[in-house]
Formats: sequence, C-alpha cells, structure tokens
Amino acid sequence: MQSALNLAMRAILATPLLHRTVSNRVLLLDVIGRKSQRRYRIPVGYVATADGLLIGTAGRWRRNLRPDVPVRVTVGRRRRDMLAEVVTDEESCTELYRAILAHNPVHGRYARIRPTPGGAPDPGDLRAALARGVAVVRLH
Repeated sequence: MQSALNLAMRAILATPLLHRTVSNRVLLLDVIGRKSQRRYRIPVGYVATADGLLIGTAGRWRRNLRPDVPVRVTVGRRRRDMLAEVVTDEESCTELYRAILAHNPVHGRYARIRPTPGGAPDPGDLRAALARGVAVVRLH
C-alpha cells in the first residue's frame, strides 16, 4: 500500500500543475542505500523552519542517512543538496515536534502524537512514538 501511495505522490510532484497542490507539505528525498548503493526517491511530509527542513518519520529509509553525505531534496521545482541529521532524543524532539504538529497536524495523528493545549507534543505520546522508532530528520 505504501509503495502505491509513494508512486502516486511522486507522479503528482512531477506534474507541473498538480505539484502546487502538495509541494508546500511534501518533498522528494533522494537517498542512497548504505549497502545496496541503490537510489530511493521518497516523498515525505516536511516543515520549513528558519534553520532548514524538518521531517517526522518512522520510516526505515532514515537508516541510510549519514551526517557527512548530502542528500538531494526536491521542494516544488527546486532541487538542492542538504545534510541530514537524525534526531531521536526526547528533549530535542519535543521542540522539533512542536513545529511539525503546528504545520502538519495530520502527521501527529499518523505518528500518534497529540499536541497539548500549548502546542507542545504530549510527553507520553512522544515518548511512546520514539520507542516505536519515530525520529525527526533535520535537513540543513
């Protein structure tokens, strides 16, 4: 099911007029497999911040990210190489997830992380999500 959804989203993002409907929330990330050296093109939800881009994910693709190897990121029609940092500590993820939940509440439902009335992620939800393998990928 996820493969079909990824295929459809890649097609939408490649279409000149259709990409505008989702490119403010979804980008394409080109990741090279550590062992296979195969290129994977993954559509993922993102949040733009002053420091770069944030991606909340439980996807296994993040295991292929290395801090010293740039990844190709396509946002809208613009491609650029960025460095990725995988963040898994609770304190840092609390602040990063505040931005993710504010911009993309659907991701919070998918990751089972509810926002508190003040906008921070619920501490119990975040702790449980991190235990399930959720992380934040920060792109600089």
